[in-house]
Amino acid sequence: MFSLEEIFDQAFTDNKSVKRIENGYQCVMLLDVKILKDDYTHEIDLLNTSKRYYKRLTDYESDTFKEKGWRYGVYVVTLANYRSKLDKVEKSIRDEVNGKGSEKTIKQLKATRDSLMSSYTQLNNKLNEQTEL
Repeated sequence: MFSLEEIFDQAFTDNKSVKRIENGYQCVMLLDVKILKDDYTHEIDLLNTSKRYYKRLTDYESDTFKEKGWRYGVYVVTLANYRSKLDKVEKSIRDEVNGKGSEKTIKQLKATRDSLMSSYTQLNNKLNEQTEL
């Protein structure tokens, strides 16, 4: 088990992460996850950045970070976001095929789906590599 402080340290030393140090706080971002540390209160928050507004991670998502660490947790959250986006695109494709049937729109949606699937597969392979370690 990792504490939030240990997870923050892992994130800060991760060479793939983007770090930002501001007046009063430090943050680190990787893919769809941001971890913030308040310099005064030392409070640490984990956020999902894929939504329109950043949302705190659920207890289940936070537990994944505490059990498996920074990088593994980032991959799990980002993969879940990809799955959610894929579901929305699939629904849009179905609706378009059953509705207006605009060939241009269907083509765009399928291209979006292919791009998401490619990203999902690449990230899933990285997660599997992490699991093997």
